Amino acid sequence: MPALTVKAVTKALSDYVRPDEDIVAKLNMVMPRIYAMGMWRDLLYDWSIETTNDYFALPEHAESLLGAMVQNSPVEMQSQWHDYRISGYASDGPAPIFGVVDDGFHPAKEDIVHEESGDIYRIIAHPVAPNTLLPTEGSVTVVYGRSTDGSVGEDTVGEYTFELNGGASITTPHDDIMDIKSISFSDVPEEVELKYGDSGHTISITVATIKGDGVARYRRFRFANSSGSTRNVKLLLKRAWEPVLTQDDIIYLGNLNAIKHGLLGMLAEDNADLERAQYHWTICRQLLDEELDAARGAAKPKPILKPVGNQINIPNII
Repeated sequence: MPALTVKAVTKALSDYVRPDEDIVAKLNMVMPRIYAMGMWRDLLYDWSIETTNDYFALPEHAESLLGAMVQNSPVEMQSQWHDYRISGYASDGPAPIFGVVDDGFHPAKEDIVHEESGDIYRIIAHPVAPNTLLPTEGSVTVVYGRSTDGSVGEDTVGEYTFELNGGASITTPHDDIMDIKSISFSDVPEEVELKYGDSGHTISITVATIKGDGVARYRRFRFANSSGSTRNVKLLLKRAWEPVLTQDDIIYLGNLNAIKHGLLGMLAEDNADLERAQYHWTICRQLLDEELDAARGAAKPKPILKPVGNQINIPNII
């Protein structure tokens, strides 16, 4: 099976952890290592985004971007070194010839845009469908910049902790928020959306979707969209490991034999048996390679050589 639930893995592999240990906690340690070892079956998937910004953020469940199309046209991808080595930073996005440029990690999916003084924004916590109410436990702490004098510029820093209580929504007490500096959360059992909205409730944009324990970080990519028109961006992504919390959570890697060797490899490491640990991790990778080769069938990757780099023509940047 390409994917399994935690319940299915627990039923099959609970004998491969110590009786005094929680297999869910062990999976949250072993599976990130297995995910990071390669582009395994069912770890690649498509995602579509529509935006009027000159940037987009990868979703929470994505580790990396492997390919992109803007308005159904394939584009090249550039690293964070692009600005420093090629063209410098362009405030309205990179030139179209450069495709999409890695912009690193940010605390929110989108920035709060203030076009004129007096714009009022607050942060609101909402449940995620099909839920209609927030969880009854957990907390979310947001640190943000404020403008107490009504101008566009930030002049102080505020902080608010959402204590989740099963209500329909929770709103920050401040309505002069300029930007988000950090979002941290703990013991959140179900997904919660943080949105920013104006006082008239005419704007509602999701800035983060959170669950479990951690800090919100979103990887962004910039592209050319100086006109601010709506752009459709199709992405080929590698799936990230999302820590599992309940027996119904999904593990997008269904090779039980590989997971077994991962659990045994970690157990050997705990016992300082490095030779045995190396054996189990080697077998784990071998099993996943064989499964991936069988799943590809005739669709084998082909090497592509580009003697002149990413572009057909050499751009004149003088």
